[in-house]
Formats: sequence, C-alpha cells, structure tokens
Amino acid sequence: MVVVRSTLMAVLLALLPAAAPAIADDGLALLNRIAQGSRVLTYSGTFVYRSGGKVDTSRIVRSMSNGVEVEKIEALDGSPREVFRVGSDVKCFFPEEKLLIIESRSKQREFPALLPTGLGSLPEHYAIRTGGLGRVAGVMSRAVLLEPRDELRYGHEFWMDVASGLLLKANLIGANGETLESFAFTQVKIGGPLEQDALKPGFDSDRVRVQRVRTIELKADDIGWTFRSLPGFRKVAAMKRQAAPDKPESVHVVFSDGLASISVFIESGGSVSEADTQATVGPVNVFRRQVGEHRVVVMGEVPALAVRRLGESMERKRK
Repeated sequence: MVVVRSTLMAVLLALLPAAAPAIADDGLALLNRIAQGSRVLTYSGTFVYRSGGKVDTSRIVRSMSNGVEVEKIEALDGSPREVFRVGSDVKCFFPEEKLLIIESRSKQREFPALLPTGLGSLPEHYAIRTGGLGRVAGVMSRAVLLEPRDELRYGHEFWMDVASGLLLKANLIGANGETLESFAFTQVKIGGPLEQDALKPGFDSDRVRVQRVRTIELKADDIGWTFRSLPGFRKVAAMKRQAAPDKPESVHVVFSDGLASISVFIESGGSVSEADTQATVGPVNVFRRQVGEHRVVVMGEVPALAVRRLGESMERKRK
C-alpha cells in the first residue's frame, strides 16, 4: 500500500510542472485575442475612466478603412476635446482654445487597445491565469488576471468579450490588491455598420490654430545616453520631440516589458543643485533628476521603485 501511494504521489508530482504552463498558455491565448480584437474589430460605445476621485467619460468609434485603423474619441464631461486618429497620425482638438495639435505616434496604447501584439515574453514577468465569467456593459465576458512576479510592475485584470475578444474592462492593481485605475465600457456595440458620419472629425483644420509636434526617430547611437538594464524592460522607442516651435527640444525614450511602459524625457536646463524628487499622480509614478546640464523626468504606470531605478541608472554617453 505504501509503495502504491508513493508511486501515485510521484506520478502526481511529475504532472504538476506540465499543468502550470498549460494554464499560463490559456491565459496568454486570451490576451492575444484581446490584442488582436481591439485592432481588427469595428465598434462604438461609451467608456468610463476612474482613478481615485477622478472620473472621465468618453465616446469612442473605431473601424478599419483600407487596412488602416481609424478612431474617434470624444470627451463627454469636463473640458471638451476630441482625438481623431488615422493609423499613427493623431489630431487632438480643443474647441474652447480652437487649437488642433497634430503628431505622429508609432506606439498607440490607449483603451481598449492597451495590449500590443507579440506577448510571448509576458509569462516571464507575470503569472497569467484565467478568471471567471461576468457581464460588462451587458456583454458576457471572461476575466484574465496578471500577477507581477517582482516589485517592478503592477498587476492587471482584463475582461474580454467572450464572442469577439474585444477588451471591455481593464483594472490596474496595486501591491496591496487595490484598484489604481479602471477603464470600462458602459455601453458598446461590436461589429455591424456605423452610423453615418460617425467617424467624421468634429473640426475643420482650416478654421483652427494648428500646432504640430515634431518628432524624429533616433537610433541607439544617437540618443547620447546609456541606461543600465531594468529587469524585463527593454527600449522600444526613442525620438527627438518638440511640442511647438517656441518650446525646447527633448529626447523621449520608451521602455516596456510588453505590457507596462516607462517614458524617459531629457531636455536641457535646470540646475545641478536641484535634488532628486519623486511624486505620484494617480497611478503614475514620476522621478525627476538633474544630470549635469540636463533635466531628466522618468514616469510610468509602474511602482515608484521602477522609475527611480531607471532614472538613477542613466549616464551621459562618453564621447
């Protein structure tokens, strides 16, 4: 009897390592459906953003036109504003100021398109598991949970439409299990034809003041700075950026682990006597540092430790 029990226990223990990756793979497959769904589906609806006491409501319409993503987002409360995107070209319209800001964004990560394609490395940094079923905006949904494997990132809870894969709700989870921010559809229509003029911009470019954000992609050798690696995060974009002709030029470098991202902004100015400072704005942690004649700002929806470590690792590249 003892031999039988020992043999049975050995068999069960041998099966356990194989079972864990299978669960992660199922969750990863659902995440890939979410990443794909937000980019190929036609949908419209209203979603709410919550963080602390801040609540914003927006209307979104999105479709594909000749293989290019077209999206329109309107703020329904607070100061009126509209974001109109065609591919990587983004126009932000502020009616009260009659101001139109135009820029190119190669990496678009806004709800519900929060997940990038290519998520294969996520299991290294997050434990991924499928959750239960529930309803979001009247739609049957499945939860996918991501628990960070270290103290450099937050957790995530995603709710996807079971039928289409569209992301319907996303929660950012803090170290103590608290919800730091939340996006959620309150009403959504997935598929089918859109209303006439649903994707027509609400502004006339000829009747407003236009401000163009100038960006130039930078190669690794042209950044002029070195960064010690932050576990799991890699550099995914680098550019020289100027918000307006009368504004100073800055370098913007983006690091990501495939889900969370950290932005580093570097510009001339400041004083060497300025001390390092750290701040938290909602779910965003910010670390400021003066390096010689350059002011450095590191920020992201990651724990304070992550932005500080990355900021303190920076050095001017020796010529």
